[in-house]
Amino acid sequence: MNKIIAAVVVVLIVLVAGWYLFTTPSVTDYTNTVDTEISELETELAALDAQVTAGTLSESDATAAKVQIVTRLNAINTAASASERAALTPAQRIQLVEGLERLKVILVTYRDTLTSIEVSADETAVTAELNRRGGSYNRSKPLNLVIADAIADVEETVQDSVQDYEANAELDAQIDDVVAEAEADVAMEEKGMSDEEPVDETEVEAEDNMSEEPMDDTDMGEEPMLDAEVSAEAELGTTTN
Repeated sequence: MNKIIAAVVVVLIVLVAGWYLFTTPSVTDYTNTVDTEISELETELAALDAQVTAGTLSESDATAAKVQIVTRLNAINTAASASERAALTPAQRIQLVEGLERLKVILVTYRDTLTSIEVSADETAVTAELNRRGGSYNRSKPLNLVIADAIADVEETVQDSVQDYEANAELDAQIDDVVAEAEADVAMEEKGMSDEEPVDETEVEAEDNMSEEPMDDTDMGEEPMLDAEVSAEAELGTTTN
């Protein structure tokens, strides 16, 4: 009897271990997810760049593209953060660093395409779809800044996971330029909105009332009557003489 119980326990342990092994993502899964999502993002942006160049990017295309880009960035950031909690092999560290560098190159290469997508997309539809899907999204930031934020998050993970990591200074300087330009555009847009102050309806109404105020008939006739009286007195004096 004891042997049967022991055998059942062993079988249960094996089953639980197997379930955990096959249902829990591995470190390889995380790093592969980062690599795959970045590759897909590169391919999609290349196609979108061709549409922008040809002038065929529609609002619906831009809206769908923006939703997909943000969704991929969320997947990249989630997988990279998860890999930070695991022990990476040297090959996986290299893979993660290369993924980060490719993400930076994407932002620098397709900065204008991302701007075109941002301008053409229906932001209301984008927000609604991303809320339905879940995940992180800041609608007040344009795509260039959204990608820059994702790069910063992944880079923080890389710095924590790869002790000998050294950033590409030249590439980082180009990223800084993209971010500065995007932030300047946002600031200019916000300033333009603040400059459009609403007109005070009270002041307009007061001005209208002043312009429509009727003239006093007494004032209009007073001067001609005075001239008439002076003329009559002058004529009387001449006759008398």
